[in-house]
Amino acid sequence: MKKLILFILVVIVLMSCNRKTTLKGRVMNPITGEGIAGATISASKITMELPGGYKTVEQTTSDTNGDFLLKFKKSASSIGVSTGNYHNIGWYQNGEIQNGYYLPVQQGENMHADFYAVPYGELQINVKNINCFNQSDTLSIFRTHSIPDYYDDVPNPAIYVGCIDNIGNMNKSPMGWYKYKGKVIRNGIETTIKDSIYLGAGETEVWNIYY
Repeated sequence: MKKLILFILVVIVLMSCNRKTTLKGRVMNPITGEGIAGATISASKITMELPGGYKTVEQTTSDTNGDFLLKFKKSASSIGVSTGNYHNIGWYQNGEIQNGYYLPVQQGENMHADFYAVPYGELQINVKNINCFNQSDTLSIFRTHSIPDYYDDVPNPAIYVGCIDNIGNMNKSPMGWYKYKGKVIRNGIETTIKDSIYLGAGETEVWNIYY
């Protein structure tokens, strides 16, 4: 009887080890709803054999619509995505964004999750007539909010002193709406400048601060 029970347990373990784990989903830009083609979806397991601490068990790529199907029998601990020159937001599963870049594996299960990523845009900040005419000006620039919520209030604003004339700073950020705030102090008087700016994919927007 004991041998029979042991045999049954061994069979169950072997069957569970041989069950396929599948992950079906889509790599997409949640702002536009467009799929991202050519992303690499990889199932990995923790190992001490490699410098990065992870070994790839199986991988696939997303098709022209961003869809993918990843199947593997070997044990894996997590699934990650490489999207190239995109800002990775994370996995969307069961109605919410999963914390962290890696999706935990449910061994032997049919899983479903989408991966969100967005391309970058650039903001050019042009400033004129700050502290250029024997003034005692100070300019502080804050990025206060973004939609989607990539960033919250920026605790350490960029602070500029000295004559500033068309500094043309380029700031690369994920596409979306951003709220910016500038503070100019001239002769002890503080003036606030606010603007909402949309950064499109691969586009450069200009924010002019003329004072």
